[in-house]
Amino acid sequence: MDIEMLYCLAGSSILLLLLYFLASKYLWSKYILLFAFLILNGIYLVWRTIYTLPTVGIVSFIFGLLLLAAEWAGYSQSITFTILSWKPFKRKIIPLYSFRELPTVDVFIATYNEPADLLKRTITACLLMRYPKEKLRVYVCDDGKREEIKKMTESLGAYYIKREDNKHAKAGNLNHAMSVTNGDIIVTMDADMVPKINFLERTLGYFKDDQVTFVQAPQVFYNADPFQYNLFYEERLTNEQDFFMRRLEEGKDRFNSTMYVGSNALFRRTALDKIGGFATGVITEDMATGMLLQTKSQKSVFVNETLAVGLSAETFPDLIKQRDRWCRGNIQVARKWNPLNIKGLSLMQRLLYLDGIHYWFFGVYKMIYLLAPLLFLLFSIYSIQTNFSTLIIFWFPAFLSSLLAFRRMADSKRSVLWSHVYEVTLAPYMAFSVLSEIFLKEKGKFNVTKKGIQNNERSFLWEISLPYIILLVMSVISLLLVCLHVFTPMKIYPNIDMLIINVFWVIYNALAIAIALLITVERPRFRGAERFMVNLAATLSNKQNRGLQIPCTITDMSEHGARIEIKQKDFDTFQFISNNNYLYLSTNTLLGLKLQKHWVTKIKDSYYIGISFLDVNNDQYRSLISALFVESIDIYSNKVYENASVLGAIIGFFHKTKKNPKKLNRKSIRQKTNIPVNIQLIDQSIEGKLVDLSNSGCQLKTRKRIKQQTFSFVMKEKTENDAFVQVQWMRKKGLYYYYGLSFKSDNQSMQEGA
Repeated sequence: MDIEMLYCLAGSSILLLLLYFLASKYLWSKYILLFAFLILNGIYLVWRTIYTLPTVGIVSFIFGLLLLAAEWAGYSQSITFTILSWKPFKRKIIPLYSFRELPTVDVFIATYNEPADLLKRTITACLLMRYPKEKLRVYVCDDGKREEIKKMTESLGAYYIKREDNKHAKAGNLNHAMSVTNGDIIVTMDADMVPKINFLERTLGYFKDDQVTFVQAPQVFYNADPFQYNLFYEERLTNEQDFFMRRLEEGKDRFNSTMYVGSNALFRRTALDKIGGFATGVITEDMATGMLLQTKSQKSVFVNETLAVGLSAETFPDLIKQRDRWCRGNIQVARKWNPLNIKGLSLMQRLLYLDGIHYWFFGVYKMIYLLAPLLFLLFSIYSIQTNFSTLIIFWFPAFLSSLLAFRRMADSKRSVLWSHVYEVTLAPYMAFSVLSEIFLKEKGKFNVTKKGIQNNERSFLWEISLPYIILLVMSVISLLLVCLHVFTPMKIYPNIDMLIINVFWVIYNALAIAIALLITVERPRFRGAERFMVNLAATLSNKQNRGLQIPCTITDMSEHGARIEIKQKDFDTFQFISNNNYLYLSTNTLLGLKLQKHWVTKIKDSYYIGISFLDVNNDQYRSLISALFVESIDIYSNKVYENASVLGAIIGFFHKTKKNPKKLNRKSIRQKTNIPVNIQLIDQSIEGKLVDLSNSGCQLKTRKRIKQQTFSFVMKEKTENDAFVQVQWMRKKGLYYYYGLSFKSDNQSMQEGA
């Protein structure tokens, strides 16, 4: 590469970086950056098409065409994404008082086999939405025909609907509910989606326009998805679906192409009646229904706010099953309702729906990207034929512009490198889904994604990890062959330029494959319900509505339990916490909630208590759901990829991966002490010191090892009483032995907790 080309590359890189930084402040700079991104990638692909197809054999030529086709397909998707991101689009709020008379609203919660506690949360939140109660009805549409769900639904004040068969799965369930209800507006909610108190206030007003057929709010998820959770990256990555739910849906709204995503949506009943109800015959009825409701100048609306939160797929196998369903469903929709053939859609609507269907072919394209360098290094099959310096001249500006433009378009909600990781992780399975759906035309089965999963053990998903293991082994073997070529007299590769290109390519892919393999190591999920960080002032008492009142703060909470902080350090507080296993909690809206204490601990200057809720009545449950979901602040919208390096994810995984954390189980407070004691053993007495002390146990430090399981000691400051103890655990640290002891009274332990 000559010096002029180096200057040209350096200059273009500096210009692109300058445009990137200016784009955060100036819209014109963003437009220039996006235009440069399209032009540079277009130039690169034209050069690839004309000059780089392999000429060394028919097999290489075929693989070269496949790789080139995959690159052009990716470029077409980039054009669509650029169009969607070109111009910010925000809708004006239309308040409810715009209506002369408010419409009646039917909320449909479709369910089949979801757990009762998950449904209870959603039903309660739907009933708490701010809207005249005489105009709001909540229906649980249960295809599982469960008597316990019926009883729970009616006890909460909602209505229960079942049908005789399960024909057409969720779509059939919703259509049956339509046939036995009559509300003007229909709201669809998944069983795990919990609406905010203002859900109807922020969405219903758009139906003032008679042409609006449905309004969609994003699906926002409060739990970590498998990418975040299994990589210990919850605070650095956003949910993998956020990018589509917030960025792409907003862009589609500008062209009246908002996609109905199955939940958090409102429909005009008369519009649904005109198309025969929710679309059936495919496993993604939501996409087809939304598309049919946007024909002939009918309008859809996207409200880009967190108005409901729910659970994303909690395990990697469930995520794959979910995406397999979406992938097959999109192809089924294309087969039954081809966007090019539907009358009444605009040109942009057709293109955007085709692009949405085309997106699911990413698995095939990514597998071509993964296999191309491996085929060269292992079998000398070319997919591209050029020299290294020429490739850098055309490829590097295109790649750099892609990195920078994508980051600006995604508003830091996604990066090119993490998109690469996501696609590599899903590629083997999505490629199979696409090819089997197209060529085998398998009948898709509607599978409900499992929610509320709880497990106590780490597990490695051998079967699911097999594609990644094979790809990683192939990558390692190919790099070993490269080492043989470089460090031994054996010469395997005649084309050094192509060797350099494919080595970098394999390393880039192997990094993503390694992360995919780590994601198949499932972390334990100890809680059946997600805990939320809160900061609620409360009081604790040992008797309901009377007795000693201790001020406290709830620091995290679910509908099943909480962690409580107490900052008072007087003797009464110490005794109160240590001696009471059952307590009562009160806040502004939550009165006299009975608690069971599970553990206590001291951190710095505060006492912390882990508790579970007991005998929760409906009023108390509503208060809990209101605090946790319905009236909670939005902590999801502003999350971005902060310091989310791909290499850091790998390092962090091995740094944070460990055995299951030890459960806290002390029920009385341990006070730090330094009290000398005399220990009475069978054959001798030895000296020791108490490290900490509570009314149920203590920790003892000695120079000599104690082999007895039970013994007594006397504090030198108080010689009148012996303490009888039993050893719970022992460990050695430096020159000292440490013992966890529980006090014994007569022949029984006073209380476990050491």
